[in-house]
Order: sequence, then structure tokens, then C-alpha cells
Amino acid sequence: MGRDGSAVATPAKRDASPPGYERLKGEVPVLHAPRLAGLARGVGGYLDRGSGALAKILGEDPPELTALVVADEDWRGAPRETAHPYPPGLPYFTRSVEPPALVLPETLSGVFKPRTQATLPLTVWHELAHAFLLRGEVVRAPAWLGEFVPQAASVAVARRVGLPLEEHLSRIDREPGFTVRGFRGPAGAAEQMSFQNLLLALGAAALERFGEGFLRRLFRALREEKEVVGEGRAGELLAGALGPGGWEWLASRPEF
Repeated sequence: MGRDGSAVATPAKRDASPPGYERLKGEVPVLHAPRLAGLARGVGGYLDRGSGALAKILGEDPPELTALVVADEDWRGAPRETAHPYPPGLPYFTRSVEPPALVLPETLSGVFKPRTQATLPLTVWHELAHAFLLRGEVVRAPAWLGEFVPQAASVAVARRVGLPLEEHLSRIDREPGFTVRGFRGPAGAAEQMSFQNLLLALGAAALERFGEGFLRRLFRALREEKEVVGEGRAGELLAGALGPGGWEWLASRPEF
């Protein structure tokens, strides 16, 4: 099942580690090419802090995971649900292996902007939040809601561990020509990044206004849904999770 809850064809599950990769112990073990040991240690640190922070924010134990830091030359062979490789440099979460894996590239795609000290940890925590949410089945929902959850969660982790976000947030384009609910595909990589950045900004504003408790409520609400979530219901779920004044606040936000 994809991030939006849609069914996808999956090959037989296999071990995530390519031949010759080494294993770094941690809250989330990191498999890596030998020459990427330094990057793997950095990613492992983000995962250790992120896993503990998300467990507290969401009130649940972390899922069993591995992380795979993939050398550029090995990207085509990385585990995935699809027959064709993901675009180079784009991290993702896959349940095609056991345990499920966060697949992270040696070189983050140039589409990831802004480029600050916060870019890599936010990206790691975004994928980690997907893993928390998708440990169970989640029905299909609008893309903006499915991606708002990990974007807001990554900001919540940053706040918990003391990672400054002021520079990163200040460099986001707040007027890309669409809102998060008005964004429609197909879209190029730059537009996709603008969409994600709007969601990050909205998530940061929601945390500032309502606190992190809404994330736990939203996670649980999404898991409890039994039918496909339409646009109207998606707004209701988010507003309900925010609490009193949630819908009025959302209506006032230019990103929404």
C-alpha cells in the first residue's frame, strides 16, 4: 500500500542490505556502504533522537525499522515496492523488506530546498514519521493531509531536540501560486518541493498555535477512518485534531 493508502504491487520481501554493506547499531540500525560510515553515523544520530521524540509525541512505541544509506552507484538496486527505481536522491519508506526500511541516498537531490543545516534532519524525520503512521493500514486521503502529518511531525521533533528552524522556515517561498489544498498534479519536482514546504510552514504554525498534542489526535483519527477520506472529511479531521478554533484558524491561513 502506498503512502496515500492505494494498493501497489509488492515483490517478495527480502533483506534490505546490499552485498558488502555494513551495519551500524542504534535505535534504528543503519545499513551503509563502507565509505559512507560518517554519513551513516550522522543519520543514525538523527534517527535515535527522532525515534524517541516521535514515540513521546505520539504516545506509542517506535516501529521496528532499519535505515539504508545507499551509495549513489547502488541506487537502482535499493529495495522498493515498484519495478522501477525511485528518482535519484529522493528518500522514501518501503515495506518491501522485513523489517521495513527508510531508504536514504548518499546525495540528497538538488530539488530539496532550502538547503540549510536543518534540511537533512527534517528529511530523515519526515520519512520516520511516515514509518510511524504506516505501521498499520491507513485509508486513502488527499495528498495534502497525508504529507502534512510527517511535515508537522518533523517540526515537532526539531522543537523537541532543540534544532533551530528559523533560518530554514524564513527561506520558504510562501506564495508559490497555489495553496496546499489547491495543489494538483501532475507537477514537476520544483512544484512538489514548494508544496512540501508550504505544508512544513503550515505545520510549524499549527504547532506554535496549538501545541504538539494535535499530532497524536490526528494520527489516531487517520487510523480509525474506515472509508476513503475526501477533501471535506480531510479538513474536518485536521480541524478536529487541532481543537477549539481549529477550523477558523485554518481558514485564516494563506497556505491552506
